[in-house]
Amino acid sequence: MEFALIGLPFFLLIAAITETALAFFAGQVLDNAVSGAARQLYTGQFQAARAADPPPPPDTTTQQVALRKFKDAICASRVAIFSCNTIKVDVLALADGASFTPASPVDAGARSWRSDFGTRYQKPGPSQIVIVQAAAEFPVFFGFLNPHTLTNGRRVLQSTVAFRTEPFQ
Repeated sequence: MEFALIGLPFFLLIAAITETALAFFAGQVLDNAVSGAARQLYTGQFQAARAADPPPPPDTTTQQVALRKFKDAICASRVAIFSCNTIKVDVLALADGASFTPASPVDAGARSWRSDFGTRYQKPGPSQIVIVQAAAEFPVFFGFLNPHTLTNGRRVLQSTVAFRTEPFQ
């Protein structure tokens, strides 16, 4: 009888701890993957590799192709803990002295992705300030323990990297 009274709260606590640990681990995996891919931008390797790309298909832009390839670079160096199909990335190059506060990738009122998030790629030049913002959906197993989920019941993991590119040529 006593176990019946404390068993349910105990198992809920264990479930909450496990889910939080998985989300924390997935967030660290995303951070590492974004940092690794952003290093290619930082050194100019990514931009140099894109110079040799063929022209994009008629229905896409060069920026869309570059954004897809950058997303592939993020997905190439990760543990399979979240789906790469859910990753959205923005690469923004800023002018010197520009003030910028990255907006949340989620529209809080609608509890869904912002319509313009994951669509912007501005090719970074040498010695330019760059902000890489990536976010991915992560499954939530106990929705009642996570009140700030998307309408589809998933949690958003987010990683932002800001740096000044090297003076590459």
